[in-house]
Amino acid sequence: MLSALVADIGIPPCPEMLMRLRAELGRSRPRTEELARTAMTDVAVSAALLKLAYAPWMGGERGRGRGTVAQAFERLGPARCTALLSALVLREVLPAHGPSLERFWDVANRRSVAMAWLARRHGTVAPDVAQTFGLFCDVGIPVLLQRFEAPSYRVTLAEANLGWRPFTEVERARHGTDHAVVGAALARTWGVGEDIVEAVCLHHDYRVLGAPQRHRPPSLLIALALVAERMIQLHRGRNRHGEWLRGGAQALATLGMTADDFDDWSDEIRTQMVLSGP
Repeated sequence: MLSALVADIGIPPCPEMLMRLRAELGRSRPRTEELARTAMTDVAVSAALLKLAYAPWMGGERGRGRGTVAQAFERLGPARCTALLSALVLREVLPAHGPSLERFWDVANRRSVAMAWLARRHGTVAPDVAQTFGLFCDVGIPVLLQRFEAPSYRVTLAEANLGWRPFTEVERARHGTDHAVVGAALARTWGVGEDIVEAVCLHHDYRVLGAPQRHRPPSLLIALALVAERMIQLHRGRNRHGEWLRGGAQALATLGMTADDFDDWSDEIRTQMVLSGP
């Protein structure tokens, strides 16, 4: 089913740079200099990576100059740098048109960073895997915005965001598919790991958070994403979050978190990175 969507929806192929990075990561000992050399084939993307790698919320020091791309790979690790590069390349391939998509990429970035932080604290999912999932989980939305002429899919988004019905149910009723399966098809096409592909496909199906599935990697990723998104919503002063009402309790149970844990981590993450904002 996912492979058929690639041709039908028009999913963009994985850029050569990312394919080469993932091939190098697949080696028993990835070569930092080769990773850096590959990243620098796209000057704009490698420059943006440096800006991200030395940002305060990534542990950089204010007022301190940035190093080289190779030093960024050494400092953050090859897998995490590749996750950051995926985010930058995705935004190039699926450019924002209008304020709604600018907000989409802003939220995707904040969610991916928050998920990496939560994964380090929780300790059951690798931070770079969590960060990659945070980036890809809703990537089907800009794909569908390109596929269906305006205002068709924008009307769908407005209805889905009301929260009266499950998001993907609204999409399927209007377009015969949804952003979760489209995003999973893109993730697989771009060589993302199967746990992430499965989590993208199921991230609005909160039945996967029930026992005995709750301790599988896809379930943990979905739970971390729900927690991260709820924190972002609260920090922005937006209390309405239909997805949290549907799956929040299960997400906390899956992660073994209490309401007090949530509040403590939410306060801590807010002091360490910018989750609020426009």
